[in-house]
Amino acid sequence: MITKTKEKNLKFVPPRAGKPGYYVTEITLRGQRIRRYAGQTKEDARIFLGQLRSAAREGKLEDIIKPPRTEAGTFGEYARSLLDSAEWKSKRSAKRNETSLKSLNASFRTTPLQEINPGLVRRYITKRQDEGLKPASINRELSLLKSILYAAEYDGLIVSNPIRGRRIKKLPENNQREKTLLTLNLSSEDLCRLIDSAADYLKPILRLALTTGMRQGEILRMKWRDLNPTLQTIRVPEENAKSKKERIVPIDADLCVELDALPRKGDYVFFNPDSGKRRRDLRGAFVAACRAADIKTGREGGIVFHDLRHYAAYHLVKATDVVTASKILGHASLDMTLRYVHSTEADKRMAVEKVAELLFSTRQKNANAPSGNCQEAIEKRIQCH
Repeated sequence: MITKTKEKNLKFVPPRAGKPGYYVTEITLRGQRIRRYAGQTKEDARIFLGQLRSAAREGKLEDIIKPPRTEAGTFGEYARSLLDSAEWKSKRSAKRNETSLKSLNASFRTTPLQEINPGLVRRYITKRQDEGLKPASINRELSLLKSILYAAEYDGLIVSNPIRGRRIKKLPENNQREKTLLTLNLSSEDLCRLIDSAADYLKPILRLALTTGMRQGEILRMKWRDLNPTLQTIRVPEENAKSKKERIVPIDADLCVELDALPRKGDYVFFNPDSGKRRRDLRGAFVAACRAADIKTGREGGIVFHDLRHYAAYHLVKATDVVTASKILGHASLDMTLRYVHSTEADKRMAVEKVAELLFSTRQKNANAPSGNCQEAIEKRIQCH
């Protein structure tokens, strides 16, 4: 087997991480670490590295690695060209990137790429925090900014990404959904009441979300060809899945019969009778069902539709192993599944009692041990003292 040997100051970058080839590392210019594309082959990279070392000895290193000024010298111009490219338009985050770019352009649109530095970015973070933006949203914008600057580095427009690595740290994201759901303490009876209180067309949608954890978009984009009544499964095609991977989701027999009995008018299972097209929004109907069932909604500090996925994950993990639950939910990793799982106080107590039962249920009582319960033993100790 052929293995790539490591060489000092040279690092091979595979295609998935940017422009494939060898990069020069550990070169510094005025105290700044430089990472520069050196060539597709190791021989080309060695030649370029030799040129850099010679230039450094002659004091001409900056002449080689300083990027030339280009027409797309500002952040706004270069970012726009990236997001308009076929590669970036095909990204799953394309729509979100457009929103993030609007915010970034408010501060960086006319700024030359070479002049963006950690100080400017830190001031941007402070500005967004003062505007009341949540840490998660700020982090999405920082991720896009970092990706754009990495692309500019790979294209040779800047010497090095000024906020690479941990130079600018992401803000801590405090996901409060688990706390909210535990505080609400909704029981199975509450969730069944929610389904009973919903409009007729919403009932099977809620049952799907609560038993399989399917996302709202996956449910509303479901076509009749994706439903298999014989196998009692639903196919989630890759274009509908967040992970961009097709998966097969099993459903219970009663729900399968209920779905198969729905009127078939068009390609989509759930359609809007007024427009004849698929349903795109369930917010109003979901809020109405929650109010009818006396359950708080999102604006009242209660649940939103996506929380049904949390409840599904919770019950799936209790009913089976975490690996199977992760496959049903369509998660790319087990860590993502664990983010959706929340243990109640009752769950924790039940777990401890089961362990105690397994350990001590067959243990013989010590004949010399004092009789009575724990409270009696404690009272005896108090009397002795």
